[in-house]
Parts: sequence; structure tokens; C-alpha cells
Amino acid sequence: MDKDVEDTSLPVRVGPRPLALHLGLATTTVAGSLAALPIQKEGEFPWTVPLDGEAVDVAEKIKALAPADMLQALSLKGGEMVQEMIDGIHLYHQHSYRRPARERPTLWSAGTTSLLDCNPEASDTAPTLLIVPSLVNRSYVLDLMPGRSLVDFLAEQGIRPLLLDWDKPGKIEKDFNLENYIQERISPAIDFATNHFAKGDLHLAGYCMGGTLAVPAAIQKQELISSFVALASPWNFHAGLSAQAKMLLEQEALWATVLEGFGELPVDLLQTLFTSLDPNLGLRKFSAFSKMKMETDRAIEFVALEDWLNDGIPLVKKVTEECFHDWYGNNDPYRGHWRIGGEIVDCQKLTIPALIAVPKADKIVPRPSALAMAEKMPNAKIITPPSGHIGMITSSRAKSGLWQELSDWILSC
Repeated sequence: MDKDVEDTSLPVRVGPRPLALHLGLATTTVAGSLAALPIQKEGEFPWTVPLDGEAVDVAEKIKALAPADMLQALSLKGGEMVQEMIDGIHLYHQHSYRRPARERPTLWSAGTTSLLDCNPEASDTAPTLLIVPSLVNRSYVLDLMPGRSLVDFLAEQGIRPLLLDWDKPGKIEKDFNLENYIQERISPAIDFATNHFAKGDLHLAGYCMGGTLAVPAAIQKQELISSFVALASPWNFHAGLSAQAKMLLEQEALWATVLEGFGELPVDLLQTLFTSLDPNLGLRKFSAFSKMKMETDRAIEFVALEDWLNDGIPLVKKVTEECFHDWYGNNDPYRGHWRIGGEIVDCQKLTIPALIAVPKADKIVPRPSALAMAEKMPNAKIITPPSGHIGMITSSRAKSGLWQELSDWILSC
């Protein structure tokens, strides 16, 4: 087919979401660089500490150039970067890759929540790992594509992964709070797994927000499970929070208006919060993508991950209010004030073995936030995957990193 002819049989991509924000940030970055030039010429630009050494060399080179020449060079370079980003976005929109259907039998369901069996061929005595994903992202990040699937890898090691798939909130879930998700979804899923796979050990894992939600269920059900695993899960919600994210989260009147108007926190606003953690990520990654060969594994993996990132799930009103007020506002989990089922969620009460994965370069859940969970658990082991929040699950290094460490943990407990 002619590359210039759009294939209307494929679903239309709209990301990166929100597109206007990413384009606006890119152009603002370029404009800000131009505005900062006179300040740097005078030697007064406040370089960040990691750039101090490099900044001295850059400053000397700038002084040697005529202001008009430097301004023109910066303008041209900035324009090139923005154009590369736009080219990358167009290439992403036009890419032929679509995630293949994966056969995952549904074992149990409630409302829009399903428990998927990712290794139905496992033996009756195989250890079972029930994985709880975040509420705001699709669960298939753990099953992204052939060759980039954590659950496939675990199945190959003889483990039966069960993946809790939230899907979009339905009529029942629209009025849910955090306790509802824990008591009416996670806990019953544990009971189901216990009753149906009793011959093998049952382990409970949570990824990101899913790990935080899984803690109270693990405490309540620890007589049924052999170990608990948290993968980049926040616990101290004030630790390492960026100034941009903190500013956004503190806009209580704004969020109250949004929740009242929409009845939920829309995906694009959730993506705005994530973008605030690294405002120039879109500019960097789509510029890099524009230079890739589209048929390579690297480009296909980029598209697969970007599709997942843009396929978010809205957060229902009561959960949003609790996350903003109780978690990020009052820091209730870390301070020992979070209650589920009338009981304080006290990590010290979780006495079974726990594996806490804290990625080396996590911009979504800062290391001190995730480490706080391990510090409060009496029988916790900390591992440090050499990547970021998503990379530890999907990158080319994940197989020899987190995947292998998680598999070894499950098989040895």
C-alpha cells in the first residue's frame, strides 16, 4: 500500500495525550531558551547543579559568539527539534502496528473487573501469582506484546500468573471508593484464587498504585498467601514529589470543579499530572522516534508502549478525592492514618515475606516513596531494577532484571 494513503481500517491514534499540552510545552521550552540567552551572556543564568561543569564550557562558547548569530542558531535548532517532534507524532499516528489479541481466559469477574488466567496450562501444584495493576492504566502493560510480556515470562518459568483487569469503571464502580476496590475486588479475587488453586502457593503482587491498594488486602488475608510483592508502589506520598506535581495537586478548587462537572477524573487530566513530572519527555522521545526505522523492533516497541500510555482509564470521583486529599494531601498511609474496614493499614502487621522493587530511575514514584513501604514491613527484601517505573516492566533489560528476580522470588518462597 502507498505510504501516503491512510489505512482507514485501523483505529485512529490521538496521542500523545493531551496532544495540545505536549506541543505547547515543546514550543514553550524553545521560547524559554531564547529568552534566557541574554541572561546567560551576562553570566547570571542559574544552571542546575548536575550541569555545573558542562555549563562553564557552554558559557564560554556563548560569549565567543555574536548575539545575533547565537539567537539565530538557537532559533534554528529549536525549530528543528519541534519539527522532529511533530514528524515523530505523525509517524506514530500512521504506524501499522496494532497489539495482537491475547487469549486470556476469565476465571472470575465482578462488575467490570475480571481475573485473567495467563497460564491455563500450568500444573495443579504450580505457584500462583495474583497481580494487581494500577487503577489508572490498562493492565496489559504487564502483557504488552509477545517478547515484552512479564506474565508470559513467569508462565515460562512454571508460574501461574493471574492478572486483575479493572477495565473502565462501570455503573457499579462509578460510586466506588478505595475501600470498595479493596474489599469488593482484590479480597474476593484472593479468595477465588485460594479456593481454585489451593495445591500451589499463592502470592500477591501489586504494580504502582496497585501495590498500595494490595497492602491492606495482604494484611487481612496473609494467612492465605505465601508472600507479598510491591513493584514501584508509593507509600510516603510527600517524599520526592516534584514542585510541578505538588502545585497541580494543591489546586483543590480546580479538581473539585472537574469532579463535579465530569463525575470522574478524565484520562487527559491524569495524563497532565504525569506530564508534569517530566515536561519535556514528549519533545525528547518523539524527536528520537522520528529518526528510527519504522520496521525495527525498537520502533514497534515504542508504538506498543505509547499505545498503552494513551489508553488510560478515568479515575472515579470518590477515589480521586481520597487520593488527592488522604494520600497526597494528608499522607495518611505513611503517617498510619489510612483505614480500611475500620482498621489502620499498618505495614508492620504484614509479617509474611515481602519483595519491594524500587527502580533506580523512577520519575513517577520517587524512590523514597516506595522505600517507605519496605521500611515499615518486618520481613521485606528490597531490589533495585536498573531502569525506570515502566522500563522495569517492559524494557529490553526487564527479562534479566525484574522479571528474573520476581520469578526467582516466587519459586523460592
